[in-house]
Amino acid sequence: MPPAFAATRPVNPPGASPVITEEQLWKGLEYRARKPQHFAVPMLASAKVTVDDGKKLTRETTFRYASQEVIVETITAYAFTIMYFEANTGKRTTNMISYGPSDELLLTFSFTHGVYGLPEANGEELNAMVGKEIEDTIDVVRQMVRDGKL
Repeated sequence: MPPAFAATRPVNPPGASPVITEEQLWKGLEYRARKPQHFAVPMLASAKVTVDDGKKLTRETTFRYASQEVIVETITAYAFTIMYFEANTGKRTTNMISYGPSDELLLTFSFTHGVYGLPEANGEELNAMVGKEIEDTIDVVRQMVRDGKL
């Protein structure tokens, strides 16, 4: 079974503008859970929300580079910190907002049993691929803030 993996990126590195708040980042992650196609998630082929009660949702997802089977994910959110994506395959993905030692806002994506849609890779390769996904997510959230959508 592929290993677990996590990568973290700063949300507001020096020079980033506008600065994203914890609440804006959280709202962006909630939007991403419901409409991941707007975030250009590279390994995602499709996603359809089937149940949404505001705090917990279920979606049917297929991934590129993997079998085209439909994965059912139950997503549970604990504002403003953590979002669990529990798949019917036993895999779990976590999106977590935290703070570093200098109060810098951080975003972490973690995966158990490998990363959906990605071949097995070493830690450096996974860090580059997952780190890019985190950075792209932050960029989309930042644009949503700029556009007044968050």
